[in-house]
Amino acid sequence: MRSDHGESVEIRPVQVKTAPGAKIRAGIVGAGLMGRWHAQAAKKAGGEVVAIADRDERSAARLISDFPSAKDYGSLEEIINRKSLDVLHVCTPLSSHRTIAEFAIKAGINLIVEKPLAQTASETICLYGLASNHNVQLCPVHQFAFQPGVVKARKLLPKIGKIVHMHVTICSAGGEGFEAEQLDLIAADILPHPLSLFQAVLNNLLSDENWEVSRPRGGELRIEGYERETSFSIFISMNARPTNNSLQIFGTKGTINIDLFHGFAVMETGKVSKTRKILRPFDLAVRSFSGATLNLMRRAVRFEAAYPGLRQLVGNFYQSLREGTEPAVTPEQAINVAKIRDILIASSHLNDRREI
Repeated sequence: MRSDHGESVEIRPVQVKTAPGAKIRAGIVGAGLMGRWHAQAAKKAGGEVVAIADRDERSAARLISDFPSAKDYGSLEEIINRKSLDVLHVCTPLSSHRTIAEFAIKAGINLIVEKPLAQTASETICLYGLASNHNVQLCPVHQFAFQPGVVKARKLLPKIGKIVHMHVTICSAGGEGFEAEQLDLIAADILPHPLSLFQAVLNNLLSDENWEVSRPRGGELRIEGYERETSFSIFISMNARPTNNSLQIFGTKGTINIDLFHGFAVMETGKVSKTRKILRPFDLAVRSFSGATLNLMRRAVRFEAAYPGLRQLVGNFYQSLREGTEPAVTPEQAINVAKIRDILIASSHLNDRREI
């Protein structure tokens, strides 16, 4: 495989296997909000958080207070030099991902990295090549595909017939008070989520052709594409309200609605009749209420307050490390998402605003 700069990068299968019965020793770099959720996910997956690195001493101290087994090391270099880690969770800004990943990979540490894994597809390919050379696993946080609702939807696919169209709506308040340029960067960073979802539902890589993008204002992306006989649309907005995060899968025999904020799915049958037209809003409301209630109870029992899918992804990644199996997100899937993300950003003329 070649990076965008033309250099040849070989990505060989990686097989990592930790000692049987041993806890996976995890480090967290970036002790902010996502660092906290990653630390909790690591603990739930049977790991032990032993080291935390953050330039902000107060953030590190707050996270360490909840994880007594962890020690505060002000820098990644200190973690690498003083701790024997099995995996490092990278929860820092995108601009730092490549540097941190390269350093950790060369030290033989497996990585799970917040999305996007790297700033470009070329960087992504290079990181996977480096990981292959050092026999370590590398996994981006494409957690939406691991939500219970998405897993359920994939099982329901035969009931809705042939997939005709998929639509993702993401209206986020994550850029409140930011300028247009900052909103554009956040919108670009969100792109791996819908792309990895389309991949998961189709169980196939996406074509890097047939995509159209418009950007009517800062923090707004309208995207359309298709793969064979299935079309896609994505609406990302940092301005529209109320906040929304959802996926709809339209089939020839029904539709599946997935609430990605909460992680549950509801299926509507494709039966057509006058009675059905009248009852549909009530039927959908009842199904949604029941699905939301059961999902809330499940999450309460699991103490899963936010970011559904993250715990499942981390658990799957840790299992792959224990058993020496393929990671939860394969290199081919991660690179495919990165390539299409590059295409969409270039088409939307966001390149001039990206931090390179």
